[in-house]
Amino acid sequence: MKPRLNKIQMLFSLGCIIGPVAVAGAAENDDVEELGEVVVTATRTYSSLSDAPAAVTVVNTKNIEAKYASRLGDVLDQVPSVYLRGGALGQSQGTIGTSGMSLRGVDQNKTLILLDGQPIQDASSGKVNWRIPFVEDIARVEVVPGAFSSLYGSNAIGGVINIITKQPDKHEFTAKVKKGWGDASGKDASIYFRDKMDNGFGFVGGFGYQNRDSYVNDFVVKTPTACPPPPTVCGTPVSGAQAITTREGVPAYLVGDMGATPWKATNATTKLTYDVNARDKFYAGINHQETKMGYTQYHSYLTNTATGAPVSSGVLDINGQRVVLTDFDFTLFSSSPLHEAATRYFAGYDGTVGNDYLLKIDLAKIDRAYSFTQASTTATWDSGAGSLWDTPNTGIDGTVQLTFPAGHRQVLVTGLAIHRDSVNQQIHALSNWRDPDSRTAVNSGYNGNSTTTSVFVQDEISVMDELKVYLGGRLDKWESKGDNFVVAPASATLYSARNAFAFSPKASVVYRHSEAAILRASFGKSFRAPANQDMYTSSTSRGRTTTGDPNLQPERGTTWEAGGEYRFTESTRISATYYDTLLSNLIYLMQISATNSLRINAAKARIRGGELGAATKLSNWLELDANYAYIDSRVLDNTADPLSVGKRLTDSPRNIAGVGLTAQQGAWSATLSARYVSHIYWTAQNTDVIEGVPGSYDAHTMVNARLGYEFSKGMKGAVAVNNLLNIKAYSYFLLPGRNATAEMDFSF
Repeated sequence: MKPRLNKIQMLFSLGCIIGPVAVAGAAENDDVEELGEVVVTATRTYSSLSDAPAAVTVVNTKNIEAKYASRLGDVLDQVPSVYLRGGALGQSQGTIGTSGMSLRGVDQNKTLILLDGQPIQDASSGKVNWRIPFVEDIARVEVVPGAFSSLYGSNAIGGVINIITKQPDKHEFTAKVKKGWGDASGKDASIYFRDKMDNGFGFVGGFGYQNRDSYVNDFVVKTPTACPPPPTVCGTPVSGAQAITTREGVPAYLVGDMGATPWKATNATTKLTYDVNARDKFYAGINHQETKMGYTQYHSYLTNTATGAPVSSGVLDINGQRVVLTDFDFTLFSSSPLHEAATRYFAGYDGTVGNDYLLKIDLAKIDRAYSFTQASTTATWDSGAGSLWDTPNTGIDGTVQLTFPAGHRQVLVTGLAIHRDSVNQQIHALSNWRDPDSRTAVNSGYNGNSTTTSVFVQDEISVMDELKVYLGGRLDKWESKGDNFVVAPASATLYSARNAFAFSPKASVVYRHSEAAILRASFGKSFRAPANQDMYTSSTSRGRTTTGDPNLQPERGTTWEAGGEYRFTESTRISATYYDTLLSNLIYLMQISATNSLRINAAKARIRGGELGAATKLSNWLELDANYAYIDSRVLDNTADPLSVGKRLTDSPRNIAGVGLTAQQGAWSATLSARYVSHIYWTAQNTDVIEGVPGSYDAHTMVNARLGYEFSKGMKGAVAVNNLLNIKAYSYFLLPGRNATAEMDFSF
């Protein structure tokens, strides 16, 4: 039996084996496998998965390749308690990259998303562009649920998702081409290279391109009114309308769709590393991602009953009911052209100070572009006045972390961190809403700057070989200032700088009863600072004005959880976790009038839930992985919307279940996966109870299959069928129907 390494010895050993940024490449190295699966996010240091003080899920390179991933959402689609929708999904749902998710029922704004340790949340709204990570460059993703503001500060209420990229620790050259059919119609290609030279220098470079045709997924639904009494004519009689209801159950007609929204996306990355010696390393790099979304002609389903001519506007008579239809109905929620981009610069050092101290320094900056157009009520489908919403924003991060022993059985992790978000939004008037270059004036806008400075410490105490205790906390000072302006009627407001403090403690216990059984428990507090958009926006769109509140306070969370896992054999394990999260100071929109809303700290909520997981090797060529999550979320109090009290939180499904089979036999490989997500609510009052209509959020099960074959050592191919059962379901947009993709991979 091999002797167990103490914590510092393991940290030094893993640092020499793995590389600078994090644990990238760990699954590829036999020496690391002897030490057990290694994670970094749960403790900010290299730690075995069994010692992690949380129910961590790791998706490694092998898992990513087996999933046939196109976007980060494909990588996360089987992670317990993770709910994804819209732009987070990969194969063909491509409206915009920024879209929704939740972890354990806690929405995206309160779940921290990191790329190599840097937050990638938008500095304006706090949302995430899920296309930023270049999938070919992802080594692993660590999903760490629970309160983690004690280590990471703002946004880590629901947990932390850390995307860790590959390091130049071996020679790799790959080229991939992909073709899609059906709702995945389009072409993808990528090229990727990494290598490490004998002189200590390493290089990573890659470029990827996606061109998707998209599909019709957004529809025009009109609610009719009664016809006026004779002799007034109701309208032009038309046919072709489909009688449905709205998601709230109000009788309505489906009269058309808004066409497809084709999109193109590119990713590029370059990274340099230099090994001073076996443990000390410098690194730097640049990543760039860009997405452009277009549009195609809308379709009206209506025809004139008398002449058979198509009808797309006018006062209409549908089955004896009156409907008024205009071009605006076909552009109401259109936001094309849309442009979204992010360029990330980073540099750092990972090494030693003296004999027993580990030093890590990270510096990063991310510049984001985000702009889209909207039509005015008088515009036509392809021309007319409108507006351009242009929201460039920047995030800057710096962290200095020191890890050292404090006695024979203690390891301290301490650090200083700074995070700064800056945004400068301008809303331009356009003479042609389809042409972003037709700007005539600036109508309104806002500026916001928020800075958080932090100090954190964590004490890892090995009380005995079987028992570890983690005690830690983080003090964050959050400061913010901003202004907004409106041209007509002319007004401008400059808000004074303000600040708030947040102390986030955490205590965790990990008890290894035996090599087969592990128990965990933890208690922690967390917070999320208001986004710049929450505080400083005062904008009008579609006749509704939304105003921010510069005096908003941070949202708060308190979480405790308990769970563990048991391994029956090396290849068979089960796990279970129960958690309870109390949320307070939640930010909601308070309706001031029919056309005005204000953001305020208004609500309290509780989320209680449990997770079950199981994995086993059914034979030497077939593996099974399954998980189930129950999420019970309830609003306890809400002064902004009293009718939401007792209702479920939005973006919070009650049940999520997943099962996957992975097979490998000789040159053949195959995966079959199914994911069930129960109904979610979009409205705080849970009034959207109807499913199967445009705009609804349906309970659904998606089944995906993939078959691969390795033709030779350097060439392999795969075909995949997504939504195998051709389920028709909406997640506001219509989800992709059955579609197929084929891929060829070349490696040298």
